[in-house]
Amino acid sequence: MSFFLKQILLFSLPLIFLFCLLLPLHHFHSHTHTQTHFPHNPTFSNPFSPPPRIAYFITGTKNDGSRIFRLLQAVYHPRNYYLLHLDQFASPKQRLQLALKVASVDVFVAAENVNVIEKADAVNEEGSSALGLVLHGAAVLLKWKMDWDWFVNLDASDYPLISQDDFLHILSFVPRNLNFIEYNMNISPEEYQKALEVIVDSRLYILLRGKMFVGDRKRVLPSAFKLFMGSQHVILNRKFVEHSIQGWENLPRLLLLYFTNTRSSHRGYFQTLACNTMEFSDAVINSNLRFINSDNTARDPSDFRAPSSDRILKREVAFVGNVSADSPLLDMIDAHILHRGHGMVSPGGWCLGSSNWFSDPCGEWGDPSVLRPGPAAKGLENFLMKSIKDTSIKSSRCDHQ
Repeated sequence: MSFFLKQILLFSLPLIFLFCLLLPLHHFHSHTHTQTHFPHNPTFSNPFSPPPRIAYFITGTKNDGSRIFRLLQAVYHPRNYYLLHLDQFASPKQRLQLALKVASVDVFVAAENVNVIEKADAVNEEGSSALGLVLHGAAVLLKWKMDWDWFVNLDASDYPLISQDDFLHILSFVPRNLNFIEYNMNISPEEYQKALEVIVDSRLYILLRGKMFVGDRKRVLPSAFKLFMGSQHVILNRKFVEHSIQGWENLPRLLLLYFTNTRSSHRGYFQTLACNTMEFSDAVINSNLRFINSDNTARDPSDFRAPSSDRILKREVAFVGNVSADSPLLDMIDAHILHRGHGMVSPGGWCLGSSNWFSDPCGEWGDPSVLRPGPAAKGLENFLMKSIKDTSIKSSRCDHQ
């Protein structure tokens, strides 16, 4: 590729990126249902602190449809919203199969809170298209529903470590202006070198097989803002998501222009935006409530006996990542934490049916605002209470490690 063409791409790509975010939202599969819907105005069990709503964006790639569907069943609750996305490496048939699975579950259709994106995005995990995917998913959720409190992005290899009744119960007593973003203001030498590179991610042009181009010259770190890096998985409150998408100040647009040509931009955009914005920097918790399962080689269920299982199951988190599709850890979580039967959604206070080997307790449903929390999330509750106390003391969380 000629130097002239590279220059054109470098200067035009940010505009194309911004334009893509403003395109009409992709259509997704939706279905009607003849069964009684959930009540639109339920009576909250706690009128002073109604349970929040979470907007989940669950993503995967080729052959991840079954994993996404199992994850959906595990994190399902009628109060929440769920947007599912299989990227362009998955075939249209796989996306259709996922949508048909969703349409086959009565509670999904009755609650009208699960949708599958029909037109997939092309994604390069090392490029800026990964950030574009998250922003696109957040924009769809904002357009679809406006009454949710937090945005959570999950991969097909993630799984919950607590029930949604536990999660929603704990978040009921958490200030809803908090953002849970893992960050590090002292970036590693490797991340520093990545920040100096100038890249062009061809996946933003919807080229499935396109390669990522790296510029010949390095750039200096910006002086208009301080760079933060961290995890691509975040839990963001709705106001911060609106700020990221709508950009009523200049900084979101400035950062978008910078991170468009930055490698692994989805690991730095939200961190840098939150920590450089006074309105949000004093309400950032340096955690995404997620544990990465770094040793995912075990296949024998005995390998997950104590202390190995305790190492994961007793973490002060809500999710575990990097879990293989055939890991016995998934069955252990289903059986001992979620109490979820095979092929069923995780039960909660909204489930009125009998619970036995032959019936689904969520085959009959009641008030979705009724929560029955259990003891599994005590560690997460203690962590959040301590973090909130520390936040009230410090004026800017991002200035402290």
